Amino acid sequence: MEKNKVILLLSGGIDSTTLLARLKEENKEVLAISYFYDQKHVIELEYAKKNAKKYNVVQHKTIQLDSQLFLGSALVNNEKKLSTYENGEKPVGQENAYVPYRNLVFLSMALSLAESNDINNIYVAFNKDDCLNFWDCTTTFLFQLNMITKHSSISIHAPFIDLSKKEVVHLAKKLNVNLSETISCYQPVSNNECGKCLSCLVKGKALKE
Repeated sequence: MEKNKVILLLSGGIDSTTLLARLKEENKEVLAISYFYDQKHVIELEYAKKNAKKYNVVQHKTIQLDSQLFLGSALVNNEKKLSTYENGEKPVGQENAYVPYRNLVFLSMALSLAESNDINNIYVAFNKDDCLNFWDCTTTFLFQLNMITKHSSISIHAPFIDLSKKEVVHLAKKLNVNLSETISCYQPVSNNECGKCLSCLVKGKALKE
C-alpha cells in the first residue's frame, strides 16, 4: 500500500475543500473523487474541479451515478421541494435533503478504487453539525464501515467529525482557504446560494460567529 497517497471525497463545499488544504499541507498525494447524480447543486462539481486544480491533486475523478437510485431525496427529485429555514430555526431529526445511503454508495466506490490502486487511507469531511440531521455522517456509521474494511487494511478517516461548522471555518481561514471558491448550498441559482436551505443556515451561522 502507498502510505502517502490518499483518496478524498471532494464536493466543492467548505468542509471537503478545507480537508483538501490540510492534506496538502501534510504533503499527502491526493486522489480526489467527486460524484454526479443529477443533484440540484450540480454546480458544486465546478468548484471541486477548480480546487482540485488549485491544490494540485494527483488525479481528480468525477464518477457518474444513476439518479434513479436517489429519487427519494429532495436533493435529487425535482418533484420534491427542499426544506427551507428562513427564520433561522434548525430542524430536528433527518432532513429531506438526505440522499438514501448516498455516503455508503460513495464510500463503497472509494474503497474499490483504493484497493485497486493500493491506497490504504480514505478521507471524508463529515463534521459534527452533519451528524445532527444525517445518520450516514455519524461516528457510528464510520465505525461500522471501518469494521467491514479491516480485512483489507484500508481505513476511512473523518478528521472533522468532532468539529462544528464554526470550527471548520476557523481552520479554513487558518489554512488560507478562499471560502468564496467553495459552495455549500443545496439549491443554488447559478453561483448564488439560496440562503434558506439547511446548508446555508449552518454556513451562515458559522461565518457570523
